[in-house]
Formats: sequence, structure tokens, C-alpha cells
Amino acid sequence: MPHVSAAKVLQLLTQRHVHPLYLLLGEETYLIHAYTSAFVERILGTAVRDFNCDIFDADSDSLSEALSVARTLPMMASHRVVVVHSLHQLRRADLQQLEAYAEQPSESTALICSSHDSDPKKCLPRSWRKAVVVECHRLAGTPLCDWVVNTVAQYGYTITDEAVQTLLQDQQNDLWTILREIEKLCTYAGEEKDITLTTVQDVCQASRLHSVFALSDAIGTRDILQAITVIDGLLNQGEPPLLIFSMIVRHLRLLWSIQQLGQQRQDMSEMAKALGLPLHVCRRLAPQSRRFSSERLGQLYNIALKADLAFKTTNKPPKTILEGLIFELCSSS
Repeated sequence: MPHVSAAKVLQLLTQRHVHPLYLLLGEETYLIHAYTSAFVERILGTAVRDFNCDIFDADSDSLSEALSVARTLPMMASHRVVVVHSLHQLRRADLQQLEAYAEQPSESTALICSSHDSDPKKCLPRSWRKAVVVECHRLAGTPLCDWVVNTVAQYGYTITDEAVQTLLQDQQNDLWTILREIEKLCTYAGEEKDITLTTVQDVCQASRLHSVFALSDAIGTRDILQAITVIDGLLNQGEPPLLIFSMIVRHLRLLWSIQQLGQQRQDMSEMAKALGLPLHVCRRLAPQSRRFSSERLGQLYNIALKADLAFKTTNKPPKTILEGLIFELCSSS
């Protein structure tokens, strides 16, 4: 079962060396989909896709149907491509069908399969040692930094080394997640074609602010599931639990302050000046503050003070304290 780089596979495909069996293994789904698309493009060239390319998912589609299509001759093309994702979801009985096909694969079909399980022996024993295997593991270190730089360049931008390091510090090691952040950075940069450390810091701050507003909305509607989802998202982004807690407390204070200033009939500009906030932030805070009574905000603040005491005086895991805080904020009357 030869392990080959994606670049080598593409080189061989350019030379019209099409193998009947390809297996993409690893947990990085972005690479699985990117490599699959590149292989399909190189194999089919100008051939009609609708007649010669079929994509299945082992989790929801019929493997028998996929293999039947794989045995069908291509139409007005040298090869047909059949893609089957999520082989790790297959039952043992289904593997026998795949084994039978692998014993006598169609030479006019490129069957491209993928599995999130990195060990091919667990899902595809024996016959699949004939397949060309491409590893799709998480990127790290220099390869990950290079991927960021190259992806930013595809959008027509450049990014400094400092900006790359800061971006990666704040993100999960998942290319789909990082790609979404790159798209945000490019949108924020606009006509400024250089993404700098300041750009990353500004966008990360805006992202945190968006999460805090989403958390406040969830608390306001007592949607515990949504509130926990936001908290988990912030923790997965690497935000320290105490920082998240301070963000919640600060937000409650601001809601109360906005409410009090509104009762004094101050307009938005005056509120922004009094609180030292950008005007657009005050405009977002005002509708949220109206969803709470003064009494309710007082209750929420007292609950937060109890959580603060727990952080300082108990050995409970910080995440547990945060989740307990969210449960109380969403369920208190």
C-alpha cells in the first residue's frame, strides 16, 4: 500500500497515469476535500462531469450503488471517477463488498475513498494494499504557517510572520476554521493588501465581542444549550476561562449602565462618551439592555459574584465553574 504525497499523485495524473484505487486517510477534512477535488479535475480534464463523476458518503448512501457505478464504463471520456467519503462509518459486511471490488477494480474508473481513521488496516485490510494512499493529517509548525501564507496569497493578500503566529495561537488546529478566519481578515483588510499583527488583533477582538453578544442573547432568552455552545467555542479558541468570566461580568455591568443612562434620557452619543465605548457598540447594547429589568440584572450580577468566589476559593475546574454559572444565569427567575 504505497504512501504517496498529493503533489506526486497530481504529477502522475498529469502524465495520464491513473490508478484504479486511491485512499485518503486522516482527520484533516479540508485536505481530504481539497485533494479529492484536485484529483477529479486532473483525471477528467475537459470531460463532462455530470456523466463521469459521482460522489457518495458511506454514512448515508448505498455502497452497493457506488460500486455499481464504479463498474460502469465512462461516457465520452477515458476514465470515470467515483468518490466515496467516510469509509470509517462502514459496517463490516459493507467492507466485504469493498474488498471484492478491490480484488478486480475497473481499470477505466478511479475510485477515490476517504476515511478519518488514519490506520488503513482498521477499515480496509488485505486487498487495499494495492491502493495509492495519501495522508491527510493535521498540519503543524512550518507546513501550517506555509499553508496560511499561500492561502492568503490566493485571496490576493500578504500576511506578516507575526500576524501568522498570532492567528494560529487563537485558533483550533483545523484548516476549515483557520480558512474562515483568513476570509474575515481579508474582508477586514479591504483595499489594504497587507495583513499585519494589528489586523489580526482587531479581528480577534471583534470576534470575541460577537461571541459575548451571542452569549448575552442566549442568557436573555434563557437558552442554556446556545450559551454553553458559545462558551465551548471561546474555550476551543484558547480563551482563558477567567477572561471569559471577566467578559461576562463586564457585559452585565455595561447592560446595567446603558439601562441607567437610558432612564436619564441620554442619547447614544452621550452614552458612548460616558462609557468610553464606540458608538456602534452602544447601539448594539441598548436593545439587549431592554430585555432585562433592573432587578433581573441585579440577580445576574450577584450570581456572577458567587462564581467569582468559586474561582478564588475552590479547586473546581474553571470550565465547570463557567458552565455552572451559565446554568444559573439561564435558569434563575
